[in-house]
Amino acid sequence: MANPNRKIDKTHLSIDSAEQRGFLHRDYIAHCLRWTHVVKYLNDRKRYTTARILDIGCGKEIPMAKLMHSSRMQPSVYYACDVNKLTMPKQFDKAKWKPRLAGNTDVCDLKPEEFEEGPPNIISCFEVLEHVAPEHSRRMLMKIFELLETEGRAFISTPCWDPDVGAAGNHINEMTYQALGAMIEDVGFKIEGHWGTFASIKDYKDELGIHQGTWEELRSYYDTNYLATIFAPLFPHRSRNCIWQLMKTPNYDGRLFPSLKDVDTRWSSSEDWRQLQP
Repeated sequence: MANPNRKIDKTHLSIDSAEQRGFLHRDYIAHCLRWTHVVKYLNDRKRYTTARILDIGCGKEIPMAKLMHSSRMQPSVYYACDVNKLTMPKQFDKAKWKPRLAGNTDVCDLKPEEFEEGPPNIISCFEVLEHVAPEHSRRMLMKIFELLETEGRAFISTPCWDPDVGAAGNHINEMTYQALGAMIEDVGFKIEGHWGTFASIKDYKDELGIHQGTWEELRSYYDTNYLATIFAPLFPHRSRNCIWQLMKTPNYDGRLFPSLKDVDTRWSSSEDWRQLQP
């Protein structure tokens, strides 16, 4: 059971703990695929060469920076921000570039003038919003909107709360798919794309349609743990977790979701969800 008195939870994902059971759970697989999605975006047209990256909730091991380094991508600057203490990974001991560490730091406390090379044009915030109270999650989205360069992109992921399934014990605030989409657009972002990162088979099996045959062939080899990540991108509205690719577009009038004030059912696992109601 989650502790409703916490406002920020500092647990983090580790490759060591992910391997303890002898296999990688779908949660860690989904993490890896999120990082590769951003790296794929950066590799297109060599965007990484001019990328000013802010990685919010980067994790103690700073895995996305490690992936860029092992992929021989050198960004213009890489800011690694986390509420936990950060230390430089050994992988960067002899590297031509190193992430700039902002440990013990809440992104909401950052100021635009702290980014000397210019505003971040890539901001990632993976599996963070569920670790803070609802009001703080909105402040974080507003801060991301404030810091992001006009032509930049933000990449955000968080679980989609299902009251019938419940929230993870270390998650303060899991939001429904509809509520997060609404909050994102309320802040002013345009949703350029969004995909599921993992989904339970029972939640999307009735929507496979033309993919049914492919799904059955893959199921003959993959277990449900891995299969959960393969088809999830096609069904974000049925997924247990989604990644959102966002553009900074103030006064955007092509909304995909209603305003959060019009989401009239309980939309968060947190007891503080009513703080964001009108």
